Amino acid sequence: MSKTEDRLSFIEFQSPMLIEKAPDGGSWLHEIKYDGYRTQLIVEGATARAFTRRGHDWSHRYKRIVKTAASLPAKSAIIDGEAVVLGETGLPDYQALERELGNPGSPRLIFYAFDLLHLNGSDLRQRPLLQRKAALEKLLKDSAPTLTYAEHLEVSGTDMFAHACRMGLEGIVSKLADSPYRSGVQTSWVKIKCIKSDTFPIVAFVEKLGAQPRRIASLYIGRREDDRLLYAGKAQSGYSLSIARQVRERLDPLIIDKAPLSEPIDKPKATWVRPDVLAEVQFSGVTDRGILREAVFKGLREDLITIPAKPPASSKRRNRPEGHAVPRENVLQLLPDAVSPSKEALVCYWEQVAEQALVHLGHRPLKLVRHASGTTFYHKGFLPNIPGAVHQLRIQKREGGQGVRVWVDDLAGLLGLVEMDAVELHPWNATMDDIERADRVVLDLDPGEGVEWEQVIEAALALRDILEASGLKSWPKVTGGKGIHLMAPLETRMTHDNARQFGKSLARRLADAHPDRYLLSAAPAARTGRIFIDYLRNGRGNTAVGAFSPRARPGFPIAHPVTWGQVERAVRPDAFTMDQPFKAVIRKAA
Repeated sequence: MSKTEDRLSFIEFQSPMLIEKAPDGGSWLHEIKYDGYRTQLIVEGATARAFTRRGHDWSHRYKRIVKTAASLPAKSAIIDGEAVVLGETGLPDYQALERELGNPGSPRLIFYAFDLLHLNGSDLRQRPLLQRKAALEKLLKDSAPTLTYAEHLEVSGTDMFAHACRMGLEGIVSKLADSPYRSGVQTSWVKIKCIKSDTFPIVAFVEKLGAQPRRIASLYIGRREDDRLLYAGKAQSGYSLSIARQVRERLDPLIIDKAPLSEPIDKPKATWVRPDVLAEVQFSGVTDRGILREAVFKGLREDLITIPAKPPASSKRRNRPEGHAVPRENVLQLLPDAVSPSKEALVCYWEQVAEQALVHLGHRPLKLVRHASGTTFYHKGFLPNIPGAVHQLRIQKREGGQGVRVWVDDLAGLLGLVEMDAVELHPWNATMDDIERADRVVLDLDPGEGVEWEQVIEAALALRDILEASGLKSWPKVTGGKGIHLMAPLETRMTHDNARQFGKSLARRLADAHPDRYLLSAAPAARTGRIFIDYLRNGRGNTAVGAFSPRARPGFPIAHPVTWGQVERAVRPDAFTMDQPFKAVIRKAA
């Protein structure tokens, strides 16, 4: 075993191999398979953190569990287990767990701990499982029920499995008693399921006709085969009314025109979505064609992030922008109605406003809107010809691999961005000294069709009060487009995931108070007459247009900080332009 004083890091989980029959024999011990979210607790001193299967920090979602872990009698520890909520029958309830994740202090959230990887600076992974579990049981003797030791039985695997199925449990996990802990799927741990269950990407939903508010009736799911995404069937049951509404809202921003499948199928009732969201689905079997039998929806897997499948070659040909020389792989989103200023006008503008603009745009990674070869678009991927005054930052992308982000700290850098055909600048909510933690929260008030500007002003003032009640002093920014951004600096930085959840909780207070006026869904059809409170501007790599950035719109308006007094006097979102960057132009409502 090794000793270290370094800060403990997430360790990839050991995972059991799925088999058909439980093993027997004295070398195996057997545990209940808990139906929840696999979670790793890292304890250091008087603090603790919680991580998902993919290594994402979910401490904010498991506050009670994390607080209890921080009080354990250990200088440091890494504990492997499952976050679970017990239902009315006393058995793990997956959908109840999803509901309780919105209440991180809930006493119903229980962590069943079944392995101990580190303790007080010693790496225990090479010790036999029974020794690790003995140390774990001793460590947790006073922490139940929030942290509960997962007991095992050294009995016949066949008997244990039969008993688990009779009780209505998902199955069992059998482990070799003398085995070390090794990351990845290992044959020393095996799982046997009473009911088959797995995780699948959602590729489409069917709307419940006439339902208000909108909800799903069923989901179409896919399965991955190498680099292809294939149809795997339809989950028609397992939805409560509230879950059906929540899933519909979650899928709203992902709606697309064509099926994301590698092999097309005829589903006229389907509303296709990007396959970015995963669902846990139970099923009785699989047909020869790979279609699930008796598929039942169990819940969304928000703890897992899927890497989008490669679109089929035919879709690439259909979606290729025509009439310009910008490589398709560099286009994140086309802006076909954009009107971009000339490079000469941009140079003059930045020379005029650089000092004020760099307060908001400097020292932050930037997402760029570029105008090249007659096309305006959000850029992604490789950036050619980066001038020396524009700094480069290599980052680890969430989906894997490395990427490059640019940032500037002076006028020369801003002019270098003009050389790169950049028109709009959208900064991260983090600075270069700590790009992985947000230093602010942004809420975007985006009015739907039929919303008067006075209603946007009213929303901004109401949201300001909510932020103040939460200890945040916000400042407003007109966007040069349709809405207002509320910018709330954070006294203490937080992870980007935490910032997004925090922003959502703030936005939800207003939306829940007046659901007829506000919503958290991006679906255009639902936004008529209401204001979309866009909290999704928060998150790693997610951005909002930066203060003093020009907009690629007629008249070349700019995003601009304003005072609350100006908001109360109904300053318009396009009141500042490249020609008038420091004086608001009074415009009548359209």
